[in-house]
Amino acid sequence: MTDISRPHGFTIRPEPRSLGSALRGQEIIEGTLRLTGCSVDGDPFTGDAPTGELAAELHGFGWLDDLASVGNAKARDMAQSRVLGWIEAHPKPPESGQDDPAWRADVTGRRLLRWLFHSGQILPGLDKETAQPVFDSMHDQLAYLERAEATTGLPMIEALSGRVIAAMMLQGAGDKVGASMSDLAQAIDASLHKGVLRSRCPEALLGCLSLLGWVKQTASDLAIALPEEIAAAIEEVAPILRALRHADGGLPRFHGGGRGVAGRLDHSLRAASGPATTAQGHAMGFARMSRARATVIMDAAAPPAGPAAAHAHASTLAIEFTSARHPIIVNCGSGRMFGPAWARASRATSCHSTLNLSGLSSAKLLPPDGQGQERLTLLPQKVWAGQCDAEGNVLPADAPPAPPRQAETILSGHDAWLGTHGLTHLRELSLSPDGDQLDGEDTLAALDIDGRGRLAQVLTNAPDGIGFEIRFHLHPDVDVFPEGDAVRLALPGAEEWYFSHDLVATLRLEPSAYLERGLSQPCPTTQIVLSHRLTDDAVQIGWTFVRAGAS
Repeated sequence: MTDISRPHGFTIRPEPRSLGSALRGQEIIEGTLRLTGCSVDGDPFTGDAPTGELAAELHGFGWLDDLASVGNAKARDMAQSRVLGWIEAHPKPPESGQDDPAWRADVTGRRLLRWLFHSGQILPGLDKETAQPVFDSMHDQLAYLERAEATTGLPMIEALSGRVIAAMMLQGAGDKVGASMSDLAQAIDASLHKGVLRSRCPEALLGCLSLLGWVKQTASDLAIALPEEIAAAIEEVAPILRALRHADGGLPRFHGGGRGVAGRLDHSLRAASGPATTAQGHAMGFARMSRARATVIMDAAAPPAGPAAAHAHASTLAIEFTSARHPIIVNCGSGRMFGPAWARASRATSCHSTLNLSGLSSAKLLPPDGQGQERLTLLPQKVWAGQCDAEGNVLPADAPPAPPRQAETILSGHDAWLGTHGLTHLRELSLSPDGDQLDGEDTLAALDIDGRGRLAQVLTNAPDGIGFEIRFHLHPDVDVFPEGDAVRLALPGAEEWYFSHDLVATLRLEPSAYLERGLSQPCPTTQIVLSHRLTDDAVQIGWTFVRAGAS
């Protein structure tokens, strides 16, 4: 800690901006902190602490949101104890801390925000002398963020937003507001357009909107002018996230992201001041169907490439399907917080709700490079998706939506296996006007002379045909009951759906896993699998999800 005590106090009364899980908060009080992929018993800042991304999760103090959800005296005592323990273990920022997860710029910004927002839990009961180390540490962390470097994208926005809000809220830091706000405004374009939007990770985009919304709210409370770049970014991001919003308020779990903290999307959208418009066309590369209380979201573009592709998945044409408040079809999610094996496995096409050739994804995962990054290659060269007209032609992505009384359709395809097998995957979806029935048809075909020639060569060496599967990973809250050639799905609240198919393929149920940030281990669930073998130029398989009792 520095020798000179920093000012003691805030410019405005801090209020919690985000809450977590009261259940996890109670577990923390009882001595167990559940991080993604592991549990830490006792004081997490003594003994053998987690490393890597788990350490970043620990030192970012996002779990203070869970304690805030409990909100009793024990929760306040625990929050205070853990913050003071961290300060004792980390009395002074390093000159350069990018190799230490605790001092990564984005982690420091995240930690500073949580300490500010939850200071109502951290400071009560402390006199001025015993509270002084907390203020000293926050000022030291703010000074550290002025020289720390963050990776372009969400990490940079997280670091700079923490710096801006701390400068606005901490007594005696007012002279840092102008430079901090200017740096954030200048970083918006590169971090948003060259980083987050290219990553095609919806949860990362929500993270940006939440952070910028907190900056906007704090500036408004203090009558501080907000740079136009920040206001414009909020107005740009909000319509995209509205287009990606499932019926239950969650986000589609693609390219390394999860559903988002419950309620955060709706709360963050309030930061936008313009009309509640929805982005037209394929928002962030995703196609959406919405009817009544049902939504379907499809990955309708190739996986991201370049620096933004560090967590890309081979999920082209995968879908998620939600009925009212209950997700039905999901993807496995990101396994990078559950260890290397889960990280690699979760990026494969078989961990997504789409068709894959047996043992072959729609993109190849390369071995780690010199920076330890594993990137996808052999991406689909052509991916298309759009509504169908009466003749079955694909309409442009920005075509007006079908009238509400008509079924909503998507005709899509990709050519990932054209070079190796001469094959194209076509997927046609239809969601009924009442949202009670989702029909699908998956086609695997050689569409031209070159493709048929290449397929014939492959079949020469595979007389039994080319195996493939169509997978539907189910949310863990869905109970599954096989009924002959169909499957009954029981959702929470006594709602039931049925899955059936045209009997071309063989139906089976297999174990699956649901991976989500905040879970201490993967959650077991079930997947419906339709398997078949291609022995000719084309095969077509139809399937249906229908709500029980639907006419």
